[in-house]
Amino acid sequence: MRRIIQITVLTFYIMVGCNSEQQPKYEITGEQGRIIKEMIDAVNERDAEKYVKSFADEVQVFIESEIKVDGRENLIKNRAKHFESHPNVRSEIQHLVEIDDKVIMHDKVWLEEADKVGQNIVEVFTFENRKVVRVDVIQPEGLFQNQ
Repeated sequence: MRRIIQITVLTFYIMVGCNSEQQPKYEITGEQGRIIKEMIDAVNERDAEKYVKSFADEVQVFIESEIKVDGRENLIKNRAKHFESHPNVRSEIQHLVEIDDKVIMHDKVWLEEADKVGQNIVEVFTFENRKVVRVDVIQPEGLFQNQ
């Protein structure tokens, strides 16, 4: 599974280009993209309830193919703890691609106001019946160690 995610991310970067000088480019072409945009808005509002609104009860979140969060209730707790630990967190979508039941997002996250560069994160959201059932996250090692 890890190899599939890595290939997907590589393909994604080839499709959109990796030039860090580019302005963020993405177009929301469907409902799934709109849902992801609302999630990022919730991150910037530090609203855990709003963030998980479009996740299925049985959602699973994986980092490097290891399950980190199992279930919507645990995700609410995880996000609330994250927003408490990082009250200045900010996220911006850099690229967003919708393919069938998947949305691949490259976003940039700043945990603290002093961070001028931010961290790159890629997430693959899998949808079923208009709800996110799985999230595969690729992020810098140790980014959210206590989360």
